[in-house]
Amino acid sequence: GKITEKVQSLMSKKSGVRRTKGEIAGLVVIIVLSAILLPVLIINVILIVKGSVRPDVLPDVFGVAPLAVVSPSMDGDEEGSFGQGALIFVRLLDEEGKQDLREGDVITFRDGDMYVTHRIFSVEYDDAGNVSGFLTKGDANDFLDPGVLLPENVSGICVGHIEGLGSFAMFLQTPVGILVFVGIPVVAFIALDALRIFLYNRKIRAEEQAVAADEESAVQKELREKEEELARLRALVEAQSGTVAPAAGSAETAAESEPATDSAVGANNVTEKETDGGTEFQTPASPSADAPESAPSETDA
Repeated sequence: GKITEKVQSLMSKKSGVRRTKGEIAGLVVIIVLSAILLPVLIINVILIVKGSVRPDVLPDVFGVAPLAVVSPSMDGDEEGSFGQGALIFVRLLDEEGKQDLREGDVITFRDGDMYVTHRIFSVEYDDAGNVSGFLTKGDANDFLDPGVLLPENVSGICVGHIEGLGSFAMFLQTPVGILVFVGIPVVAFIALDALRIFLYNRKIRAEEQAVAADEESAVQKELREKEEELARLRALVEAQSGTVAPAAGSAETAAESEPATDSAVGANNVTEKETDGGTEFQTPASPSADAPESAPSETDA
């Protein structure tokens, strides 16, 4: 518990530290891949779903259909021309919008099972003044498209293009393109994320070990201090025990000297008597137990 709290405290303090170059590079790669892949993925999903639901209508995103150019029929110097491999954007038209088409507009129309984008060469009107058909021609072609294009076959008008992007979009639909631009980035993203998690966990483990080492050092220091305190107390107790021991010895010495004092006293009670044969020592006569007791005195009655 304490270790985790300390690690969290350390991480919160380090949260404002600048990222390393490796972390910044990984973050930039992830952002770029996300910015490219997410829109492409979303657009492809929308186009696939709409194309499956209504196969007779150009699949669009917000009313604009992206198309890849597979032929050079519109390659030229006129405004709105584009080459093979371009990606064009076609705004879908309703019946009223088709009536506003004029000569020179680049339109997309259905021709059998495919879509064609050519320029309007001329517009035909009926007796009421309504548009009844179009004659179309590719900018790179020397001849008109066969037949008259009816308004109901027109899908929309070209509003822009990006050269070369159509080939890239077509390549993305191939297995190799899916592997290169979808599979590899996904794997790279997973690898970078796994690496980030690994480095983060290693940093956490190192910080936990550092905190544990600090706590262990603190515990050892506390134990050493307690051992030193116990040693000091033990030495103090031993010192006090050494001071009390001589006092007890003095008491024993005094107790042992008491009989000698008695002997001295007894010796003082001995009397000295000189005789012809030498000197005798006698103790004062004590009453003998064998001595007759004196008879009681009689009184006259």
